[in-house]
Amino acid sequence: MKKMLLIMLILFGIMYAQTYVGNEACLGCHNNAALGDKTGWRTTMHANGFSVPMGTNTMQDLYGVVADANQNGTDDFIDGLSLSDASITSAFVDYGSNAPVLGYDSGTDQYTVTIGDLTMPVKLTYGGSGLYKQRYILKIPLSDGTETASHYVSPIQYNEKTNEYVGYHPEAWYADPANGDYTPLFSAASVTVTEVVASANTQKRNFEKNCVGCHFDYTELSETSDGEWVADAPDAGTNDTGSSVYDIDGDGTLDLVNTGCERCHGPGSAHVSSGSAADIINPEDLTAQQANDLCGFCHSRGASVPNGTFHFPFDDANMTDWETGDAWDDYYTDHGGYYGDGVVGDNEIRSSKKHHQQYFDFYESSKPTFVYHEVRCYECHDVHNSEKHQIRTEIVEEDASGNDLVITTENDNNTLCLACHATHGDFETITKEMVSDPVTNEAAIAAVVSEHTNHDYDPAGTGESRCSKCHMPKTIKSAINYDIHSHTFEPISPQKTLAYGMPNSCAASCHRGFENGSTPVFGTGADASLSDWTEATDVALADTLLHYFGPQGTWWSIDQILSTVEWVDGNIPERHSLGQNYPNPFNPNTIVPFNVHTAGQVKIVLYNLLGQEMAVLADEFMAPGEYKLNLNAQSFATGVYIYDMTINNSEKGIVFKDSKKMVFMK
Repeated sequence: MKKMLLIMLILFGIMYAQTYVGNEACLGCHNNAALGDKTGWRTTMHANGFSVPMGTNTMQDLYGVVADANQNGTDDFIDGLSLSDASITSAFVDYGSNAPVLGYDSGTDQYTVTIGDLTMPVKLTYGGSGLYKQRYILKIPLSDGTETASHYVSPIQYNEKTNEYVGYHPEAWYADPANGDYTPLFSAASVTVTEVVASANTQKRNFEKNCVGCHFDYTELSETSDGEWVADAPDAGTNDTGSSVYDIDGDGTLDLVNTGCERCHGPGSAHVSSGSAADIINPEDLTAQQANDLCGFCHSRGASVPNGTFHFPFDDANMTDWETGDAWDDYYTDHGGYYGDGVVGDNEIRSSKKHHQQYFDFYESSKPTFVYHEVRCYECHDVHNSEKHQIRTEIVEEDASGNDLVITTENDNNTLCLACHATHGDFETITKEMVSDPVTNEAAIAAVVSEHTNHDYDPAGTGESRCSKCHMPKTIKSAINYDIHSHTFEPISPQKTLAYGMPNSCAASCHRGFENGSTPVFGTGADASLSDWTEATDVALADTLLHYFGPQGTWWSIDQILSTVEWVDGNIPERHSLGQNYPNPFNPNTIVPFNVHTAGQVKIVLYNLLGQEMAVLADEFMAPGEYKLNLNAQSFATGVYIYDMTINNSEKGIVFKDSKKMVFMK
């Protein structure tokens, strides 16, 4: 029955795909406790990712231009700032007279960016939340008095945390900035749409091709005869006004900008007229996969299918956008960026190194198939509240009697995690009632959590034993290095720092001398900079931290660097054999060749000279053939090791056993 209802709801959404009513039509009713007050949505990045810049909103987070590199309290556009100004921190200082110049015309309330002799109107800003960055989206005036049909993302990015300007793909606007040629690509006297379209680098910054699908409610796209793209979105409702509506296609009607109510719940016209909950889609009625795909359509990096025309989820063969309940991979292919940790072993977690990849991280984790229940994004995030990152502020669980128990939740005191994790696993002795009153039960909770973490319990103060410090460390770069949290839920071992030059949970979250040296760095000289994890001090710190967390770690003996077994040839070898690794000695990679004559369970184990097991390199059923094992031993100490192979046949028992030595030299 529930499945049939879901199908009916999705079909309803498809039938009325263009019947949108606007966000304020929804919030006109959903603004009270009885219906669940959803008005916090107005203060989120979903509602305000893109804004029309207006002088009345200057220096207002989420709504206006917030760039103020000289920290004088006036936004830099109103200041008329040149980004070559040596008094500010700017990547454009060396551009001289060709550096972007910011401007504002109070008579027309128009923000502008001038590059060379070409002054371009800023149509939209992106970001400006007070957390990350702000970018500026332009149209290009043409020499014939018209302007481009498409919008383009300017080369200017303002980093809010550091009050500096960095270049955002300046090669789309300058001849060869990487090699010091700062000649503007376009001149006011001669620029044509043909010239703009012909510039491949400029087209990579085409707003319609790269951005709109994740930032507007429902997108229709068409290509002009000149080769530009025009996007349309649902018309704004009567009460949808202000900086979050914009005429994106230039037809004279304001459109809904950003991620609104109907992007997740489907078109709302029938629901508004009837008031029936059956006339709207509730993500809680979707399957776990559908609900997570709903978030994943935007919280991932990829390209449209099947042609990769757009850098957002879209069916570019039929030119159709996705609907609530659709499958992610029917509209999107993974073009994300990753560290090297995903290249070995089928079960190895792959870690993102670029932002907007929460969906990919999540599906690298065990959570979608968690043994206790299939985890959904909205169990931790509430897109309708005004909290930072929309962290959920309450979760309803069951008490010991089976009655509803409302738990007030926060990330900083672990109640967000413990609300679900209490009563099972390592936290079996913590009850839901204890989590609902964390102050009274702090000592009892602390004893259990501290045993799990091997750290003191001060999650809201120093951060010790805060769940997210280990399980969701800062790893991904957005405006500055490592300012977005991982969503793999995997505590990242220092072993991965050594093997892949990537951040680890221990150092990224705490052990880099933060807060005036309050977190120990064990005399390694590591500092709080989060830019290069291959520096000698970072390597030394990771080596020290491995004593606690890694292979043979005193607190957690976990090997996160799995070896890869590759099938080389399906010809049946004459006999079982274990070959000598090569190169040997090696640093840090080596290959171990071996042959399987008859099918069986193949196990290869690495030992030190004391006979202590260091790692299981392979343990799986293999068919006859030639194989090679790839090993990365970066996390191990220099020395001689023994690798041992056994093949176990279900009928005959152990049919082969052999050992050889390998020499690892750092």
